[in-house]
Amino acid sequence: IGGWAGAARDDMASGGLKHVLKTRTYRERSQPVKRQRLGLLEKHKDYVLRAKDFHRKEDALNLMREKAAVKNPDEFYFGMVHTHMKDGVHQKAEAKQPTADELAVFNKEDTGYIAMKHASEAKKVRKLRESLHSLDGLTRPKNKRTIFVGAADEVAAVPSVSAIALAPASHAATKSANRRITAKLDKQRAAQRSELWQRTKRKEKLARCLVRLGTEKALQGKGRRKKLKPRPGQPRQFKWRQERKR
Repeated sequence: IGGWAGAARDDMASGGLKHVLKTRTYRERSQPVKRQRLGLLEKHKDYVLRAKDFHRKEDALNLMREKAAVKNPDEFYFGMVHTHMKDGVHQKAEAKQPTADELAVFNKEDTGYIAMKHASEAKKVRKLRESLHSLDGLTRPKNKRTIFVGAADEVAAVPSVSAIALAPASHAATKSANRRITAKLDKQRAAQRSELWQRTKRKEKLARCLVRLGTEKALQGKGRRKKLKPRPGQPRQFKWRQERKR
């Protein structure tokens, strides 16, 4: 009995699921030759997709009918201020376009703000370059020992360098301290170089923005002008016709 049960378990584990899993694809016939004029023959999977799409649209229409039936005519939304009905369809009101005077004021304010930021970035870049130059001037501390004497006669009594050489342990500690100082200086230099690069790029972008705003302000003025063909990577360029000032 035990052997038969073990064999049954092995058979169930190996091939017992083959009757549960679907192994054959359901196939349907295509449109017969005599009915080709009627188009493709709809299959069951096509009907399922069409039915789902139909019911989805039907549910959406029923939901809108329900909302329209229970709508409160006195209800107010702030979105109604900027919308209006046209042929039964809600449409947003067109935004009011600024006048030429308002554009000139906006351009002046933008130019002043960007000029201020450009000057601030230029000042920070100059300070970073100065501090980086001072850091580059720092070198590894030299290992030397200074002995102070009270009078000139005591100089002869000072022992030689070999006599006052540092002990091995003290020498190793000094080298370790020097490495820590050097690593700290290198880290500071790397951080300042990265910040200097970023602020330099930002200053260049602000300078280009100032040039563009200046061009837009000049274009809003009077005078005949001609657009020049710019070089690759350069902003738009215009040339104004010289006019005699009376």
